Amino acid sequence: MKRFILFLTFLCIGCGIMFSQSKQLSPIVNIKGVFKTEYQNIKKGTPFVLQQVVKLKKAPEQGMSRTQAVLVADGMQLGLPMNMLNIVAFQPDDKNSFWQSRQLSNDLISYYEKKGYQEAMRKDQAQEANDYLKELEQSNLFYEDAAVEDYLQCLLLSIAPDQMAVNREGIPQIRILKSPTPDMLMLANNCLLVSTGMLTTLDTEEELYAMLSREVAHYVLDHAIITVNKNIARAKRAEFWGAVMDGVVAATEEYLYERYDYYEPGLIFITNDIVQALVNDHIMNRMGLDYTEKQEKEADKAAISFMSLMGKNREALVSALTKIETFYRTQKDVEALSKYGAYGSLSKRLDRMGTAPILDEDRNYLKKISGVVSYEAAMQDYNKNYKESRRLAMKNIDNGMACSDDYLMVARSIMKLSNTPEANKECESYLNKADEISKVTNLNICKMKILLLLRENKQMDAVGLLHQYQGLLDAMFQQPHTEKDAQWIVSEHTWAEKLLDRTYIM
Repeated sequence: MKRFILFLTFLCIGCGIMFSQSKQLSPIVNIKGVFKTEYQNIKKGTPFVLQQVVKLKKAPEQGMSRTQAVLVADGMQLGLPMNMLNIVAFQPDDKNSFWQSRQLSNDLISYYEKKGYQEAMRKDQAQEANDYLKELEQSNLFYEDAAVEDYLQCLLLSIAPDQMAVNREGIPQIRILKSPTPDMLMLANNCLLVSTGMLTTLDTEEELYAMLSREVAHYVLDHAIITVNKNIARAKRAEFWGAVMDGVVAATEEYLYERYDYYEPGLIFITNDIVQALVNDHIMNRMGLDYTEKQEKEADKAAISFMSLMGKNREALVSALTKIETFYRTQKDVEALSKYGAYGSLSKRLDRMGTAPILDEDRNYLKKISGVVSYEAAMQDYNKNYKESRRLAMKNIDNGMACSDDYLMVARSIMKLSNTPEANKECESYLNKADEISKVTNLNICKMKILLLLRENKQMDAVGLLHQYQGLLDAMFQQPHTEKDAQWIVSEHTWAEKLLDRTYIM
């Protein structure tokens, strides 16, 4: 027995010396698991802790891999060739060990050994992502709300690993993209873009948690860099982004002289054409975000397993993806579904995952993103998608979380799409409700009431409101305002004066 203990002691010392002279391929980690088969006198079912991945100076035996997982089992430290990792089962018990074990199980170490870590390409990709964010910023495509952004960032921090099993650093940071389509994009500079459309399409925090987990899976498994290697044909950066901005300028010119009668000081709305010019398949291909069907399947599987580990509803992912598919089908944009897998549609992925109940609305989540819903309703109104604007505004109204602008958007959609006594009466009730709960004097409500009175041939009542509207414009001019605000005030005064002249003639 003593001889056996001495043998184990010398074996551990020998292993320690051998591993100390090796190249470290991972930081020190703490991944638990069990052996699925017997290995080097270690019995099946024996628990272990994986400490690190190293590359030996030479193979310990002929035919064995130099890349070894350093394990501790039965008080011994031993090496397990990475190509034999299938004889163990990882049993992660926290977010770090979960994502670390996913990296090691996905043969990323072998991939890096073959391709190298590709620092130059990663640096290039990070610069591309920085360029992309700059274009988004210049095109006013970021939705700024510190509270919502912090809420999303806290969720992301509860998902993303603090440390990887391979030498990659950085915690993703969230920015909110003004886009009606439900999208999430993990860029190479660790920026995760979440669209306003994604936030308004989902109804629960667990659905959002599931979708964030999918993006973390793509990030951890390095899918973007792997895909970029396949999308090897690349134009020069300056030429590429120059072409992108040509598309943005063309999309903008169409709306330069178009007057928008709803006004929100300091709030910039975006045309769908500009969004499409900056969020499209060509850019996704260049960024390596056009993931393969296999990669999408890996991300789905990882997200569901992670949800289970963290005590979340594993059916939340199916619920979220079902709502995304419903969005595109409702918009009659079935072709767009193909971007959720280069070789398969979202429908096929859902079929593979099986059916699951759609999750009930989460009032806490809906309250936190109600401002995003109001903005998205206004942006849809700006793009003349009045039915969609009304649907979004009613989402807040039905949930008892509406602001004045939600009632205003519903009234605008009614006026834009119908002209009957019943519709006008309904419109008036929504305008009155908007006026009732508005915390400040709202010029838009006053203007819409003027238009409604004229529609109903109540000219004298309209005259009184027109004078009131001009008084509100004067009061606004006396307050601090931008040059753009001043231009709008002048144009509205001109409109009111001309309308007064015509009304008196009537």
